Amino acid sequence: MRSMRLPCRAHGAMAVAAMALAKGTKGTKGRSEEVEVVIKEEEVRRHNQVSDAWISFNGAVYDITKYVHRHPPCPGLNWAERVAGRRFEDFLGRDAFGPAHLGCGPDANCSAGMKAGLTKLLEPYKLGRFQAAAPSPAAELWPEEGGLLRLRLEGADGQLLQVFTVDELKKYEKSTRKVTHKCTTSGNLNQQEWTGVWIGELLPKHRVERSYDPLVTFVGMDGFGYSMFLSRALKEDVILAYEQNGEALTTETGGPVRLVKDGQHAKWLEKIILE
Repeated sequence: MRSMRLPCRAHGAMAVAAMALAKGTKGTKGRSEEVEVVIKEEEVRRHNQVSDAWISFNGAVYDITKYVHRHPPCPGLNWAERVAGRRFEDFLGRDAFGPAHLGCGPDANCSAGMKAGLTKLLEPYKLGRFQAAAPSPAAELWPEEGGLLRLRLEGADGQLLQVFTVDELKKYEKSTRKVTHKCTTSGNLNQQEWTGVWIGELLPKHRVERSYDPLVTFVGMDGFGYSMFLSRALKEDVILAYEQNGEALTTETGGPVRLVKDGQHAKWLEKIILE
């Protein structure tokens, strides 16, 4: 079920934070000192409607509700509906919008290398500093109880769609891919064989027909995420690997489960979010 949204951000803890920011606190010499508002990722996710749209970006949180009304969606791309309640960085990768943009105006175009320009554009809508969700405590179970990993498949609203254990993933038809890796420091090339389950075995039955190509985000226990379009995720070279060169993945190699996609990897997977 969709998380309950606060009727307005002047309620509860947000009200206290907002009042603290407005009034400040008295310093030793009677001067007012600003108190920085810190907003948790869980709070950002609650504001996931075009009529109440928050996003996080580059370490800050922004209420883009008014911006949305001033910059209507481009034809065929209701960007506001997709990014509300999310990390905007998810939409800057080559497999997401890349280059992403806010609205149709040329002043709003942005790519992964233009964070400073976008931050300036969003400054009037800033609410406070972004506090990302803490890494999962499941990380503490690595390697001793890796087989107990629960890989969660969720909707963008947080609804739990399905849960898989490593043993359950192994019941699907095996998919093996040989991938050539290049060391970023030495430049040396080496080939590894990865075995796991093709992502197309897990996602299609949960897919909701949309007028656009939805995003799929893979999130690891370390909090790192990697996003791509569903159409890209369903290609046969994208697998959830649990073996490397015939051996079960270890913590050092990103196990119990890691994403493998033409050189792009997300280790220690614990969650897949389907838009």
